[in-house]
Amino acid sequence: MNLTKICITLFLSIGFISCSDDDTLIDNEQRLKSFELINIQWKLNLTDGQSIVEEKIPELHFRNDSETPMEVVIEPLKDVQGSSLFRFNDSIAFSKLNYEEVQVSITKELSLLSERYSYLVGGVEVPLTQEETYFPFSYYFENALMLNPRSTLTSNYTVFLRKNKASFLATFREINNGEILELDGTWTGLFFNNLTGESVVDNID
Repeated sequence: MNLTKICITLFLSIGFISCSDDDTLIDNEQRLKSFELINIQWKLNLTDGQSIVEEKIPELHFRNDSETPMEVVIEPLKDVQGSSLFRFNDSIAFSKLNYEEVQVSITKELSLLSERYSYLVGGVEVPLTQEETYFPFSYYFENALMLNPRSTLTSNYTVFLRKNKASFLATFREINNGEILELDGTWTGLFFNNLTGESVVDNID
């Protein structure tokens, strides 16, 4: 009886090791393959769309303790950028994909997309990666003024960002044997929409 149990246990262990080895072999083969991105297509699903996100910029303070006017340059968007985030439905498959990272076009105007897949050309380009990436705004704002002697300037700005969400289908091809691999997912991008602000000058007592 004990011998039977030992044999069954040994058989199950060997079978488990064999399956594990097979899975490892498949993963290794996938990693050894080299893929390239053929194209990426875009469309709008029911859960996709556009919304406006409000982000308050940290308060800006300037102080002139001297007896002469001081030049002040206000750049509220200096440390604010747009962003892009790709989320693959099969994130594990993409993470194991051996391919050279490339730049792809994303859109600020969702009106260019429909419920059917289509291609995008031009516009902002970002890396096709699962990490969030950033890009500078196409809009720049700077306000230069002279701050009176013995006074302070406090500025408060709010930036409104256009949050776009769309669906994508990325098609890859294995360089050596031509194998095709399609991976889909959702993308979220933040773009500049508009800026509001106000400044208050106070005298130093």
